[in-house]
This record gives sequence, structure tokens and C-alpha cells, in this order.
Amino acid sequence: MNWVIGKKQKRRNRIKAQFGKNPMELEAWESLEKRMREIRMYEELVVQDVKKEEWQSAGSVDTVTWNDLEMDRVFARINHTRTYMGEQILYHRLHNMQTRQSCEDMEKRISFFSCRESIRTEIEEKLMRIGKQKESCYLPFFLTEEINPLVIPGAILYFLQGLLAFCLIGAILLRSNLWATGFLVVAVVNLLIYLHTKCKYEGNLFMVSSLKELFDFCNWIVKKLEPDRPEILHALEKTQKLSHRILRWQTRKYQSISGDVTGILWDYIAGITLHDVVAFYRIQKTLRACKKETMQLYTFAGEIDMEIAIASFRKSLPQWCCPSLQSDGAISVEKISHPLMADAIPNDFVLKKGVVLTGANASGKSTFMKAVAINVILAQTINTCVAKNMKMPAIQVMTSMALRDDVLQGESYYMREIKYLKRMLDELKTGEPMLFVIDEILKGTNTRERLAASNAILSYMVQKQGFLLIATHDLELVYALKKRYDTYYFDSQVHEKDIVFPYKIRRGIVGKTNAIDLMELLDFPEEITDQARREAGKR
Repeated sequence: MNWVIGKKQKRRNRIKAQFGKNPMELEAWESLEKRMREIRMYEELVVQDVKKEEWQSAGSVDTVTWNDLEMDRVFARINHTRTYMGEQILYHRLHNMQTRQSCEDMEKRISFFSCRESIRTEIEEKLMRIGKQKESCYLPFFLTEEINPLVIPGAILYFLQGLLAFCLIGAILLRSNLWATGFLVVAVVNLLIYLHTKCKYEGNLFMVSSLKELFDFCNWIVKKLEPDRPEILHALEKTQKLSHRILRWQTRKYQSISGDVTGILWDYIAGITLHDVVAFYRIQKTLRACKKETMQLYTFAGEIDMEIAIASFRKSLPQWCCPSLQSDGAISVEKISHPLMADAIPNDFVLKKGVVLTGANASGKSTFMKAVAINVILAQTINTCVAKNMKMPAIQVMTSMALRDDVLQGESYYMREIKYLKRMLDELKTGEPMLFVIDEILKGTNTRERLAASNAILSYMVQKQGFLLIATHDLELVYALKKRYDTYYFDSQVHEKDIVFPYKIRRGIVGKTNAIDLMELLDFPEEITDQARREAGKR
């Protein structure tokens, strides 16, 4: 008994110690990356059920933007969750902007979990029992009839069960070889059906087990916290029959898995009588009848896990704030940082309409733009900003940054870039407020056409509703846009054999570049660097 108590206390101490820590220190990115396919499943399933244009109008983060901003890694940075449904709900939440009311409701629960350590620890302990089994991640698909059709109609199963019993009674009462033969034939048929379906059911055993644990957790949390959620109480009542059936089926199945003589005997009896097949059929049928309520509980438990993860994420940050969402106005940030950078240099910034960023190579332009875009997304998904203060209107984010050739699709760099830009121009037609972030526009083509086309595109976009944050090395383009865009830059300083980056944003246009300085620091031949400086001086 003391050993059990000691183990429980040790687990609770570990939970307390992990709260407020960077999850990427507890689980390496390489390990999480292998599980990303399963984590994405809930988001993919939800998107399948809704037309893409509806998601865009509701405020979703598109695939290009998600990949440009490395949002999988941002998800990993926040992912303090204890369960598979918590991971999937968090991943889904980061894709979809929330209404102000939704953020306010979530904020109340996050504040509660942040302040009540004992209750939060107890909840996390319960969530850990559900865990992150790979098989359980398929549960959202398991609930869809298209993915998991009933293998054999129930009427046939019931008929075979009845026929087996009828033949057995006839063989006993009439002592007839004919009835005995009939019994053996039906028994063999039933056993073959059982063996045919056993692999499928065995594969779903852990998934269904986690479903039972989900119901148990929701029942416990409702009694513990008594949330004002009548729909959850209704869902628990509607799924009570399913919970009981899963428990009975689990008990029988785990007996046969034990491997002893009694378990093996009962396994054969269950096969001949189709007991397990019929039991699982009833579970599936009952599940179909309460699919909506089951998904409500799935989301409810996942959101609790997600909200504790957000509270932990906030505690792990040196500085954070809840955003101040306004109906209009500029994007104004104070001491903003990138969430993936532990020792980031914070910056103050105001984006009234359009901004062109210039600066030396590696001076921090791209990182800063990603920091702004990511924080705009986090502000409207998890009500959290990695900044001292952030004011902004409700806006969607769209980027064109991390471009490369697509050999498999046969698309050049330039072709992919203009497609990314076209999707932005198409979005402008909707009239929805947007933040467009573009890094090195049209660098995949020749200088003359790049400058002309870039000037035309950016001059057009700045006249429409929304915000633009642009980075470029083309000073000719910067001066062409100067009347329509505010200008900021990141500087660099060369000291003897080293180059220093302050990573502080300044107003104005960069006064110097460092491409040739970097070549010298890497010991390029003097003949190359001297000629480069002479050529640069002529321009």
C-alpha cells in the first residue's frame, strides 16, 4: 500500500515539475514529428466535412502560411498536452481563428487552471491515464461509418447464434447425428467468421478502451468541477449505455488475452458462439446512435487538456499577454518575440497599413516577420501573445516566404511564387481584413521585370483593405514604394573579424549592406571581394 501511495505521489510531483516547462525539452522534435500524421487526423477530418471556402471565410490558416511559419514546431512548443485528443484539439485550434466570445470563455478556464495547482495536477493525472496511444488517434475516423462499416449485418449474426443454439438443443434432446452434424457445421462457420473479423476487432480494442476512459474522465470532471455545460451532461447520459457495453466487452477480451488455459478456452467458446463479434457489433451500432454526443465529449476532454497546455505555455514564457482586439486600427506590439527563440531580442513595432523591411543578411528580418505573423495567429486562436502588449483588429494571416522549386510537380520557383501571390490577390476580393507577409517578392525572375512587377503588385495591394509586411533587398523597390509604405530596417555592424547583429528594428531604410563583408569573414579570395566592391561601387 505504501508503495502505491509513494508511486502516486512521485507521479504528481513529476506533473507539477513539468508544468511551465518547454515541452520540446521533454520530447524531442524528431520524436514528435513521427507522430504528426496521427495528430493531424482530427483537423483533416473536420476539414473534409466543411467546404474549403467556408473555412477560409471563418478564418483558417492555409497550408502555405502554416508551413512558411513552421507552425508544426510552434505547436510542439505549446504541446504540454497529456492525451491524444488534447494534441488533436490543440492542433485544430491553432489552425482556426476564434471569435472574441470563444476566447473570453476559454480565458476563464485557463485562468482557473493557472491558479488552482492541486486541481490542475489531479486533472492532469486523470488525463495521463488516457495517454497518447497511437491507435487512439484514429478514434475520430472510427466514428464515421464510411471508415468503419459493419463487416457482417447484425441480422445474420443473430441468425447464426440462434441456429447454433437450435442445433445444440436438437442434438441433446433427439440424440440425432444429423442435428449434431448441423451443430458442428454452424460452429465451424461461426469460428471462421470470428477468425476473419478478429484482427479488425483486436486492432480496435485499444481505441475502444480509450473511449471508455474518455467517458470515465468526463463523468469525473463534471462531478469535480460542475461546469455549466448542459450539453455535456446530456452527452454523458446519451453515451451511458455505450460505456457499459464497452466495459463488458473489454472485460471478456482481456480475459482471453491473458493467455492461460481458461482464457484460451473462453476465446474458442466466444468464437463459436460469436459472442465477441455480436458484442462489438452492438458497440458499433450504439456508437453510431450517439456519434454526435461522443464527439462532444471528445472535444470537451480535449479542450480541457489543451487549456492546461496553454496555461503551461504561458508560464514557460519570460513575457506574455492577452491581446487587445479592436474593431479597427493598427497592429501595435510592445516587446514582441518569436515563440521558438528562448533568448530572442524583443522589439516594438506599429503596422498602420504597409511596411517595407530592409536590412543586412541574417540581421533578423525574416524572423521578425514570422514573429509578428505567428503572434497574430496565436492571439486569435489561444488568446496568447509572446509580447508585453499587443493591440490589433481581428485579421487573417497569409504569407509567401519559404519558397522552393517543386520538382515532383514540375513547377519552378517563380511559378510557385506567382501562384502564392495570386492566392493573396484573390483573397483581397473577399474584402476580409488580412495581414499579408511577403519575403523577397519575385526574386525568381530577372531584375528589370522583378522591380516593375513587384512595384505594380505592392502598389495595388496597399490600396486595398488589410496590412502588408514586406522584406526586400532591392533598394530601388524600396524607394519606389516609399510614398505608400512605411520603412523599417535591421542593421549590422562589422568589428574587426566579426559581424554583430543587434536584432533591433529601426525606422528608415538600411544605410549599408553586408554581403561582401560576410564573404570576407568567410575568407573568400581577395581577388573576388575586391572586384565585388569595385563593381558594387559603380552601381
